[in-house]
Amino acid sequence: MNIILDGLPKAVKIDGAAVRINTDFRVCLKILRAFDDERLTDSERLTVLATLLYPDVPENTASAISQGLKFLNMGKEPDKSRGKFPQIYNFEKDAQYIFSAFKSSFNIDLSRIEYLHWWAFRSLFSDLGESFFNTLIGLRTRRSKGKLTKEEKEFVREHPELIELEERNSKAAEDFISKIGRRGK
Repeated sequence: MNIILDGLPKAVKIDGAAVRINTDFRVCLKILRAFDDERLTDSERLTVLATLLYPDVPENTASAISQGLKFLNMGKEPDKSRGKFPQIYNFEKDAQYIFSAFKSSFNIDLSRIEYLHWWAFRSLFSDLGESFFNTLIGLRTRRSKGKLTKEEKEFVREHPELIELEERNSKAAEDFISKIGRRGK
């Protein structure tokens, strides 16, 4: 799908019918938060996805979940074959820096904007300009590759609360999505 030519989707196809979904970025971030929550069972995570994404949960819940995951992944099937990548951001921990980056890059106040489609959010997110958030991502990326400069190593040592991410949450979400993907095949 070409979002420039085709627009942003407001529905997914389930059993040949278009089923309306909640496409605001806040809804999708809440779903991702649930995926990261180790206190929730897989069933509870699926319930969160279905009840938040669909105003009226379809009867074919397996297809609804599959299409919901595909929507969250911007219309592409989740790639279960890709290798493990280090987590370089977390929407919860980095929220204030993401907020600031959106404001400075696009003059979008994420706390006041009435609506922003998830795919538009993700597209803008991938193109954030000069910001502290991008500096953090750069540090985390170079750190995972062992390529920090002397000054950067010192900054990381002095500010671990900014750099460290809870890897267990990333792994929980990856494991969950991987399990769901295997069920759908």
